[in-house]
Amino acid sequence: MFSAIRTRIHLTPSTVIATLALVFAMTGGAYAASKYLITSTKQISPKVLKSLKGKAGKPGANGAQGLAGAAGPQGPGGAAGAKGETGAAGGEGKAGTNGEPGNEGSPWTVNGTLPSEKTEVGTWGGVTLGSSGYLVTTISFPIPLKEALSSTKVHFVTVGDVKNSTIPTGCGGSLEEPKAEPGNLCVFEGGPGAAFSGNHLGIDLPGPGGGSEAEEPGAGTTGALLIGLTESGFPIVHGTFAVTAE
Repeated sequence: MFSAIRTRIHLTPSTVIATLALVFAMTGGAYAASKYLITSTKQISPKVLKSLKGKAGKPGANGAQGLAGAAGPQGPGGAAGAKGETGAAGGEGKAGTNGEPGNEGSPWTVNGTLPSEKTEVGTWGGVTLGSSGYLVTTISFPIPLKEALSSTKVHFVTVGDVKNSTIPTGCGGSLEEPKAEPGNLCVFEGGPGAAFSGNHLGIDLPGPGGGSEAEEPGAGTTGALLIGLTESGFPIVHGTFAVTAE
């Protein structure tokens, strides 16, 4: 059999080289495939692996800033927290300094007197004693005066005085709007027949603390006393008054 093959194959140099090349290629490829196929970095030498790593490139330029997004809806309110414990009581603070005295009350303070050049007004009235027309009545000042008034500072103003413009010095106005200059008491009669036809005096009254009447007619610090006779015996007399502090 081999003799027959030998007789059929003619060996030449080119045939031998081709045959060897074929055998090498078949065996060498299988050898390389089974011995040098790399499936993990562990199969590579650390030195070689390090040399294979490239250097990091320069960072790229920053891109344009994006537009701000729309505001989101407000979230629901949180639940109320638990009440904290009451702290310890603090020590008593230092006493403060006394403030400056305040201004005098307007127009009067307790136990005070009518301020200078201030006026107070009021009404007066009384009933005569029988048919004689004799009258004794009082005038009381809402705010006491600092000093009493002498008889020269107490004036009775009749209806005729107002009508004829003969009002005594120190007085002014009318029955409806009585006026008095500083340091004067002006007593206005209230209508026809109420005027005194005889003497009319203001007699000092005792103050709230007591005391006797003054010997000299005039007005006290708390008021005055009117004494006199009325015209035609009118039973009722009345009027207004004004007093101004000195």
